[in-house]
Amino acid sequence: MSNIREYLDIILIIICVFAFYQFLGLALGTPNPVNVVVSPSMHPNLYEGDLIICAKDEPKINDIVIYSGNRKYPIIHRIIGINDTYCRKEIEEGTCYKIKGDNNQAEDPPVRQDQILCVVKVKIPYIGYPRYLIYKIFSI
Repeated sequence: MSNIREYLDIILIIICVFAFYQFLGLALGTPNPVNVVVSPSMHPNLYEGDLIICAKDEPKINDIVIYSGNRKYPIIHRIIGINDTYCRKEIEEGTCYKIKGDNNQAEDPPVRQDQILCVVKVKIPYIGYPRYLIYKIFSI
């Protein structure tokens, strides 16, 4: 009987964590409220394993944002320009963002407003390291 109770406790914990994550996403206005840094592109401001919390907001120059790009996972980089000539060569309609990783030499391709998922609000150093290790070992 105690084994069944232990399994039910585990299932209840998983349901509570899932519900909390969904509530947090709803409260912050984004489906990705909590993320982990997995690359060195934002050194020295963000490091691999840093946990970040973000919210839907109007991005401004120097904000760190998460956006959907051409890769299978979201990208965490800084806005360095808005509606400048670099952007307007590629994106003519709507707001366009010039974005770059702090540790990268080149800018990313121009990013449209609808690609911005959220603006980073909080960084908690290294607490996401277990998730980072799962990413590095299994590429998920």
